[in-house]
Amino acid sequence: MLLSALLLSSAVCSAAFIDQGAGARGPGMGDAMAAASDDVFSSHYNPAGLGLLQSSELGVSYDRMLMNLGDNSNISHGFLAAGHPILGGKQGGAAASWSQFTLNSSMYREDAYSLAYGRKVRSDLGPGDLYLGGAARYLRRSFSAPSEGTNAMSGLVATGSRDPLLAGGRATGAFDSDLGVLYRLKAHYSAGLTLKHLNSPDVSFGSGASDRLPLELRAGLAYRSLISLVGLQYETRTDQTGGRDHRGTVAAERWFLRLFVGDFGFRAALTVGTREFTQVSAGFSYKTRRMGVDYAFQMPVNTVANSAGTHRLGFQVRFGGLKEPEESVVMILEAMRQLKAGGVPELRFTEPGLSASQKAQLDEHLSFARVLQGQAKYDEALERLSSALTVSPADSGLLKTFGRLNFVAKTIKSLPGYKSDPGEAAMHEGVLAYIAGNDAVAIESSARAVSLQPTNRSWAGFLESLETATGLKAPEVPQAPPKTLRVEGLVMRASAALEEGRYEDAIAMSLDALAEDENLQTAWENLGTAYFALGDNAKSLEAWGRAAALERDAERRKVLRGHVASVQRVMARRQAAAAPAAERPSVPPEEIRRLYNQGLDFYNAGRLDQAKDSFERVIELDPEFVSAVKALNRVKKELGR
Repeated sequence: MLLSALLLSSAVCSAAFIDQGAGARGPGMGDAMAAASDDVFSSHYNPAGLGLLQSSELGVSYDRMLMNLGDNSNISHGFLAAGHPILGGKQGGAAASWSQFTLNSSMYREDAYSLAYGRKVRSDLGPGDLYLGGAARYLRRSFSAPSEGTNAMSGLVATGSRDPLLAGGRATGAFDSDLGVLYRLKAHYSAGLTLKHLNSPDVSFGSGASDRLPLELRAGLAYRSLISLVGLQYETRTDQTGGRDHRGTVAAERWFLRLFVGDFGFRAALTVGTREFTQVSAGFSYKTRRMGVDYAFQMPVNTVANSAGTHRLGFQVRFGGLKEPEESVVMILEAMRQLKAGGVPELRFTEPGLSASQKAQLDEHLSFARVLQGQAKYDEALERLSSALTVSPADSGLLKTFGRLNFVAKTIKSLPGYKSDPGEAAMHEGVLAYIAGNDAVAIESSARAVSLQPTNRSWAGFLESLETATGLKAPEVPQAPPKTLRVEGLVMRASAALEEGRYEDAIAMSLDALAEDENLQTAWENLGTAYFALGDNAKSLEAWGRAAALERDAERRKVLRGHVASVQRVMARRQAAAAPAAERPSVPPEEIRRLYNQGLDFYNAGRLDQAKDSFERVIELDPEFVSAVKALNRVKKELGR
């Protein structure tokens, strides 16, 4: 009877290739992974997530589904996938996978062979990155020949005749395709959309029958932090009556970071839907930098009775050189980008008494505002700062920044051509300087912008208002000669290349500009950031040093010198790590582990200052202890330092 239910499906009712999930982490989250996919299992959930692969990965899982059914059915599902980042992830990631669903070993079987690809397609689409991906799949289903094939049943009576379906072809195949979209904001949030069975493949056995897989839509949102993830997902498909099935899932995941021995994670989810569908899911994981083991349990509440639920075990391993960079390096590079976006003084909450959720919400608004500010979308940045003020209305620094940005946005809402037009680039530099409190630079840059576009009345009016607001007089700026315009264009294009991650191009254009004028502070700053991103710390130090010497604003000069000192510390750690063992402090590994675990205990107890001291001591004794570096950066972030 179960086999008949699987095979004798109508055009609007497909029981074939029902999604069983992949791995064990996703099922533990109720398969709410459309917006959270970032590993090899993305080939199943959302192929766009393959664009986030940082190393080669192998993932495998095995499921025992609906155990202890009354008819003793043995339903199992297996999944195997291998993924690889192309050119280190610069050209996205690709994965091949195979999944198999079986009923009672060979009684009924489904196989799916898939090739998937995903990559980042836009990095300048608002405050986030856009990823696209697709999967091509070959589906095959088959069944063994039962006795009813030659002795068909009519109701409860055997007819002695051949069954036209069960005695015919016992295997069929079809090609299938999926499409995935993923939009990841630079701070915490992501949104995903997956369309499965785009071409509605026909997987019927009989030549005159039709069994098309209906198009499925899954849309999700996710909030992620260093140690947690919260996801929401909605999915819909055609149901057995020709109407629609709808399901919604809420899921949460939390990691506990005992980083020397590995990380432990726990997750749970609740899914509800039409036709009284309810399912609870749960799971846990253990992972290191190289491998991970996941377990998941799913239990239908209303739809299947007398079952011990579905149990899943997954395993994941990463190969080759891991691309996870030292976090101190990432933090320095991000700080330089914020400096370029006018992030001095840096926007952050200062009002005490905010709850953890309020701090997270405020940080989200400020992150958006910083990005929009850097993209010369001042009116949109103002809206974000307005939202931030509703969370922290008494923050004096935030109020000051809001007032300055509001002053700008009244006249200049945006500068869409700041990457290509010298005038807009100069005005953008002036606006960022004014927002950051650098009035002298703001006046000078705005005056230069007006000289480049003397007929722009709104800019001239803005400059006059800026003179009144700051009490400073704009200098007389002669019309720039063609050579100066060409050099400014090089600097401007170098800044754009740096923003887009094209570091080699940024270096080449900055060097060309400096060959014409070696006193271009912005060119030295761009050069230092690009060299640092490519790992050439020595040249980076030299360039940032020149930029700091040419910087006239004391606050920005202080920040630049702070970055120079940070890079020097990074280089010192690497030199210490490369030194012969005899030259390092003679401290037993057990003592280093004790200090590290002590720091984790302090962290879990909320004693962040003591945790910081412990982790700093660990790094001093062992500069290569990456887990301690990560833990220290996490503590500093929570301390707001």
